[in-house]
Amino acid sequence: MNDLNKQYLNEFINQQTVTNTGSVHTEDAYRSDINQYLEFFEGEDLLNIDQSNAFEYLNALYKMELAPTTIARKVSALRSFFKFMQMNYGATMNPFNQIKVQSPSQKLPRFLTKQELNNLLLSCDDSVLGKRNRLMFELMYASGLRVSECVGLQLKDIQQKERVILVEGKGSKERLAFYYPSLSLKISEYLSELRPLLMKQESHDFVFVNANGKPLSPRGFQYALAKQAKIAGLKQRVHPHMLRHSFATHLLDQGANLRVVQSLLGHESLSTTQIYTHVSQEKLKEIYDKTINHII
Repeated sequence: MNDLNKQYLNEFINQQTVTNTGSVHTEDAYRSDINQYLEFFEGEDLLNIDQSNAFEYLNALYKMELAPTTIARKVSALRSFFKFMQMNYGATMNPFNQIKVQSPSQKLPRFLTKQELNNLLLSCDDSVLGKRNRLMFELMYASGLRVSECVGLQLKDIQQKERVILVEGKGSKERLAFYYPSLSLKISEYLSELRPLLMKQESHDFVFVNANGKPLSPRGFQYALAKQAKIAGLKQRVHPHMLRHSFATHLLDQGANLRVVQSLLGHESLSTTQIYTHVSQEKLKEIYDKTINHII
């Protein structure tokens, strides 16, 4: 640890000693936890640490398989330390302010591997419904949609030239979603050729329709996905939200920025998106078009 960081740490510990009534063990734990962080990021400018730094460190703690209570203690110590750095040395931000440690009872999201996803999509046949299924499964994955958002899409929501989708999410909040170039032809074929065949005598603007031409329901989507997963030979039970989980997981695993993923998923709080960081293997640095485009 360099002399300047050692000075920061000693002054922080001295302040804790004066202002807190904690035990000597608490002071020792503060010193140990912060020293561990400073050694992990040896040479970093503590006054200009950003949030990706904090998430990178949190990922490292999870990979050490520490107890959640231990990780929570370390995060709490670092949150206090950077608050001290902001107040006394003008640090630009406290990168641990929005960090929440996973509860031991919190279930991690189940997702499909890239191979499982490919197997699912390739198992769809070339019938009208088979092509519809592949498109809606792939679009839900490519755009990170909820099943309600996918079946709720209307013709006006898809801007094919820009590869942009206007999504109405929870609480009627709108966001923009995207899809990769290889989906463009499939969407065009479905809208111009396949959907008219399914519509029969029906008249409405919903994108995805069932065999009777009526808007597809979430239950209908779930049934089609479960049936296709069995055909594909997938061993785990597949539900629609797993496609959204897979979207977030694959993006982070390829290095996408957590705040970008938060925006693409339509999460209000970063802590909601944080649950996916357990699978991130690279420093968060790339954005959507540089990652998702290469997965399929």
